[in-house]
Amino acid sequence: MRKNVLSWSHGGLLKAGFFSAAALVAGAQFATAPAAAQEYPDRAIRLIVPYPAGGPTDTLGRALGEGFRERTKYGFVVENKPGANTSLGAMACKGSESDGYTLCLLASTTLSINPHLYTNLRYTPADLAPVSNVAGSRAVFLVHKDVPVTNLKELVEYSKKNPEKMNYGSFGVGGETHLMVEWLKSKTGAQITHVPFTGFAPAIQSFDRNDIQVLIPVAVPPILDRIEKKQAKALFILGDQRAENLPDVPSVVDLGLPPINFQTWFGMFAPAGTPPDRIEKASAIIRDILSKKEFVDKFLSNSGFVPAANTPAQFKAFLEKDNLAAQELVKISGVKLTAE
Repeated sequence: MRKNVLSWSHGGLLKAGFFSAAALVAGAQFATAPAAAQEYPDRAIRLIVPYPAGGPTDTLGRALGEGFRERTKYGFVVENKPGANTSLGAMACKGSESDGYTLCLLASTTLSINPHLYTNLRYTPADLAPVSNVAGSRAVFLVHKDVPVTNLKELVEYSKKNPEKMNYGSFGVGGETHLMVEWLKSKTGAQITHVPFTGFAPAIQSFDRNDIQVLIPVAVPPILDRIEKKQAKALFILGDQRAENLPDVPSVVDLGLPPINFQTWFGMFAPAGTPPDRIEKASAIIRDILSKKEFVDKFLSNSGFVPAANTPAQFKAFLEKDNLAAQELVKISGVKLTAE
């Protein structure tokens, strides 16, 4: 999904004497062309979501569809394609018609991490055209209340003395929550064992039982509630900036570590070859939706996200930088996987 508002100018200034009889005829023909041929969208748009129905990304996608319906009379028909670390959704997007009637709500995992993580990935970023970024988040380094540490320095020291007592959960091998902790271990020497889970629900249940001592979730309301009730300790934000909903929790940069320069994000894409005017129209609609405070409060803030809408050109530039940061994360982790 992808960028902040830019002005787009097509064509140059009209010069004196430019209009000819032929040009006037062409203009008249254009003016009388059927309105339906000039309008986009003129029917519902298929939205591919690489996560199961009912999750936060699916909910966000459906909410964006309602925003489209309010502005154009046409919303989204959501098609969930979960699996393979979001690769199945990306491949479905790649194989779709490039007519503007397929959009794809993909993620940092899809575009930035997977191309470096998998040895035989069946899509490339070039197969997907940036439309607009949608939302970003920062992960919080969460420690169980029974672990006797209050900051990063104490965590590193304790983990070195008690490596058998320190395990961290991720939401899947090769995912961001896995790679970011491996990055941290490489920078600090902390000794924490990786325990992968299939998703957030089983991981947080294990964390609550103290089967794992560390978790790296987005600061969604259930996590904030645990922090407030002192059932968990938020040591720092895994990013170069603090999280808006945890302003007193330091970032890794605040702690003297190099910036990680990577964050979880969800953005809108289209199959490569989609007409640029339709990409820009979809992007402009997304930017307008995300400019509304009511929408942000209801569908982003409550899920620990911040709006990140931008233009296609801005989103493309963002992706280039994000790709380099993801490449470093994957390299440090030492993880290499084979695509399904």
